[in-house]
Amino acid sequence: MREKLRVLAIEDDPDLAVLYESFLAAEGHEPLVARNAPDGLRLLEQRPDVVLLDLMLPGVDGYDVLREMRRRVDLRQIPVIVVSAYLPPDRHRVPGADAVVHKPFEFDGLLRTIEGLSHHRAT
Repeated sequence: MREKLRVLAIEDDPDLAVLYESFLAAEGHEPLVARNAPDGLRLLEQRPDVVLLDLMLPGVDGYDVLREMRRRVDLRQIPVIVVSAYLPPDRHRVPGADAVVHKPFEFDGLLRTIEGLSHHRAT
């Protein structure tokens, strides 16, 4: 049986936020969903195992969230997967992120990335 992960998705698209929540719960994980950066930063206090981070958020953007996470000693070890439609398809790195997933994506591939990063951090 796989480990139950607490996954924080910071995503402003309401449809995708609901899909994250449903999919992660169906896979046996504990989803936390924030629709903007300030709410996401608050939910980080619950110490998720992995963060799914949209870069284009209203107000404070995902880059700011990522910088804040890497600045703080208590948050910098949490793996971050940037999930974005606004990066060129050939861009596979974002400074501070552990992985990049381009929208649109397949949930099975995203799940492998989530579980792989979590397993890697645990070892």
